[in-house]
Amino acid sequence: MNIDPMTIFERSEIASAHRLNRILAYLPRYHTGRRPNARLLNALIGIGQKFAPSVQSKDVSLSAFQITVPSGKREVRLLRPPAPGSAIFLHFHGGAWVLGNARLDDRWNASIASKADVTVAAPDFHLATDDHLDRTIDDAVAVTEWILDHLDQLGAKTLFIGGESSGAHLAACSLVRLAARRPLNGLCGFLSFCGAFDMAGSDSLKQADGRSLILDAPSALRNLERLTATLPAGAVHSPEVSPYLADLSGMPPALFIGGALDPIRDDSQKIYDRWAGCNGNATILIVPEAPHGFERLPTRLADKTLAYACEWMKKVAYA
Repeated sequence: MNIDPMTIFERSEIASAHRLNRILAYLPRYHTGRRPNARLLNALIGIGQKFAPSVQSKDVSLSAFQITVPSGKREVRLLRPPAPGSAIFLHFHGGAWVLGNARLDDRWNASIASKADVTVAAPDFHLATDDHLDRTIDDAVAVTEWILDHLDQLGAKTLFIGGESSGAHLAACSLVRLAARRPLNGLCGFLSFCGAFDMAGSDSLKQADGRSLILDAPSALRNLERLTATLPAGAVHSPEVSPYLADLSGMPPALFIGGALDPIRDDSQKIYDRWAGCNGNATILIVPEAPHGFERLPTRLADKTLAYACEWMKKVAYA
């Protein structure tokens, strides 16, 4: 189902986002293909988090534990609302596979927990600044399997999985790989914000130029080329790496949210078409005046998009 954005957003809200985009057009873009950028930012994030207290929410409790994944021990952060329902949302953070950590998303995940009445599980994983995307995917698969196998221990019955940008890719890869070898008991939904699902680069990315907002599109394409160069020949065209190519039969309901100005907007459309074709249970919302990562911008479009996603989760999980 394609959602008409005009049933959600007011014209004045779209116009306001357009005005913000005119300002963003004058700001530098982030070059995801430059590894020194990611290493420096990760170091600064680590230093800042070492001395700064965690973001606290009066309505959402925060705890953390460690699990063992192929790259070693990794932290999983749990954010619970006052009266959590029976679902967990496993959220993989974005950052072009090379940047960030789960703690950076505490405020965002607390908002989702509160609005959707779900417990959010946010894991860390191998950051592919070494260009070993396989290690990153392996960690994501291991985290997903651990959460699926410990739903009862975590006080849940069902699982949503998803993420933003590269995080949505890791979530989709995890489902494709696990579905090939085991039942995905307890899985109830998939949620993607500006997801990347074609690691060869979709047409919208290849045709974009340096004028794309927030994200430098040519550098983003070079990032994909770097990350996939270490994989076996032809792997980039396999469903295990580019999940839009997978047989998605039997997958749960999915919501794909993309931005009309996002250079990887085609990724959302392609996996939506595949998911809907296999199951008939997918929904897509392409938000006007929305660049990559728009869901984090201070706009009514972002607020309403998050509210829509949370209501969708509540409907799917608790209907």
